[in-house]
Amino acid sequence: MTTRIPRLAGALLVGGLTLGMATPAFAEDTGAESTSDDSARHRPCERAIERRLNDLGNVQVRLDGIDALTDGHEATIDGIIDSTEAGLTQLALDVEEAETPADKLALCLTVAPGYRVYLVVIPQAHLTVAADRVDKALGVGDDIVAAFDAAVEAAIAAGADVDDAVEHRDAAVAHFDAAAATNAGIADSVLAVTPAGYNDGSGAATLDAARADLRSAHEQIGEGMEDGRDAIEALRDALEDLTDD
Repeated sequence: MTTRIPRLAGALLVGGLTLGMATPAFAEDTGAESTSDDSARHRPCERAIERRLNDLGNVQVRLDGIDALTDGHEATIDGIIDSTEAGLTQLALDVEEAETPADKLALCLTVAPGYRVYLVVIPQAHLTVAADRVDKALGVGDDIVAAFDAAVEAAIAAGADVDDAVEHRDAAVAHFDAAAATNAGIADSVLAVTPAGYNDGSGAATLDAARADLRSAHEQIGEGMEDGRDAIEALRDALEDLTDD
């Protein structure tokens, strides 16, 4: 349990750094670009929409190269991104076609709260990938534990004292099981968050809980890895003692 698990677990994006990083919401025109040209006065709004569309496209491209992401979760995220892009594209057209400055401003003020690209959609993608990476790491861990158990059986047959190795092995499995239990359902809960849910506070709480659970799962995997290394070392010692005898 010393090779793929560290690499996979280390890829978790938790702690509110990149996962929850928010880009400032669209703000009203401060006058810095004020001009008699109505389109110029709403360029900040157009840029806000364009920036979100570009960032969503970049996220979708990166998702295509992540093997740990399950097909179902990838399809759900793609659907959320596609829907958000369609909404923002239509919003840009509505802003362009609005007849009065007041109408344009009203539409522009829906860019951030209406779509929550930086507080909901992009974090959904990152958190879901993180949760799926935990599951993949734990799957690799299960395979390694099975191989270790076979080695223990062979050592027992050879007359080795494997009690210490088995004790560390059981501790490692307990940590991995705890990580699996903590990680269960994180992706589904995250993907169910909507901009409206974030705006009423429930969605933000769900995303914060997911970050905390991912940190916990990451810690459990780390502790399990330590016990796994101890188990391997103990088994090696038991086999050496057998040889010395």
